[in-house]
Amino acid sequence: MKTHPEFKKKELALSSTPYVYLPVDIPVYTVKVSHREAINGELLQQALERTLKRMPYLRDTLVEDHGAVWYAETPLPMEAAHTDQIRRVGGSETNYHMLDLTWDGNVTCFSMFHGFCDGQGINTFLESVLYHYYCLKDQKEYEANGIRTDKGEMTEAEFSDPFGHTYELPEGFAMPEKREMPAPYHIPECSYETGEKVNVLGFRLKSDELMAFVHENKTSPSIALAMLMGEAILRVHPEADAPVVTNIPVSVRRMLGCEETFKNCSSRIVLPLSGTPMDAMPFAEKAAALRGMLKQQMDPNLQRAVVNRLGGMYQKRMNEAVSYEEEIKKPAGFIGASHDTFYLDYIGSMHPTDYLEQITEVRFLCLPAGRNTMHLNVIEHNGIFSIECLSMSEESAYGEAFEEAFRAHDLGVQTEPASHFSLPRSAWRESLAL
Repeated sequence: MKTHPEFKKKELALSSTPYVYLPVDIPVYTVKVSHREAINGELLQQALERTLKRMPYLRDTLVEDHGAVWYAETPLPMEAAHTDQIRRVGGSETNYHMLDLTWDGNVTCFSMFHGFCDGQGINTFLESVLYHYYCLKDQKEYEANGIRTDKGEMTEAEFSDPFGHTYELPEGFAMPEKREMPAPYHIPECSYETGEKVNVLGFRLKSDELMAFVHENKTSPSIALAMLMGEAILRVHPEADAPVVTNIPVSVRRMLGCEETFKNCSSRIVLPLSGTPMDAMPFAEKAAALRGMLKQQMDPNLQRAVVNRLGGMYQKRMNEAVSYEEEIKKPAGFIGASHDTFYLDYIGSMHPTDYLEQITEVRFLCLPAGRNTMHLNVIEHNGIFSIECLSMSEESAYGEAFEEAFRAHDLGVQTEPASHFSLPRSAWRESLAL
């Protein structure tokens, strides 16, 4: 029985397909931001309203109609809640919004349902809110430097669905021949866990030190850190009898010409860190070779072809759906996506603005892929790289080995005390009934 106001159906949620047809609700994805001063809740609400004035689509919800899922307008307000708890995004607790903002003391938390947008989408949301907040708090008009503000005009490109288009490919283009790859090494300590607690091993490294190391080895931060984690895993398990493989998610917005969209628009790069002839190479040569492999997989035509294939599958599924209950019995779209041996998400840094020094820490909180792997979140903020290693099981041995790998390459890493967090499951299905 419907208990909410009428939601106005808009466009199909094509990019949401891998998430909305999962048989279980996934935990929310949260960005936790710490500030030097306590938050002014009234100003934060004003900042939120300015953001939504510029990007009203961020307050949309999702509805279901004959098995297909749609974005929909909702008349309900979005409110910044004063609580130290992360809320269940998407249900009545958040007025059915798929994004949420809470605050307590000097901390703000931005949460999302991953079927609504991706990491770059929530970054757009939080950076806009924080920009408006600091302009209001400091009574100063800061330079936006690429952040969307209420001084600009909304464009349709901001909410276009990357999977709703067919992308042109060069005549004669063919997908590379698929090669069978050996199964990657699975970290034995990362067995499937039914609990909700995510354990965190944190590391800090000065940005200029890491970047000097990256440039010296002619590679990128994500590859350098993946190689160090690969070394750490082999320190703990020298008997590993399968290749150590990393999965690196990447935004493909630029390749598709949809840089402005907030919707899910990502792919993944798979790099073998061991078990190949590259094992005999010195670190720098191996780093350069892995960077070459990354560039091959980032070929724009290859990524466009992948999105064309997935977009066709998503549109067919949505257009032919007749019953949501039947749809969630089918494969969700993640079948065949391997996240072993570990997952590395290089998030980068926020747009440079003069108030950033007032933000002391930015953390991305998520459940490790498949609940049975290791997940690294890498963030650069105020001259420091923060590397957080997330898992569902206790893995202090990997923390020690990761630190040893840094020091073996003369990198002065600092290890943070072990910690943990829990995330509530999204409640987005409460909004489904039209």
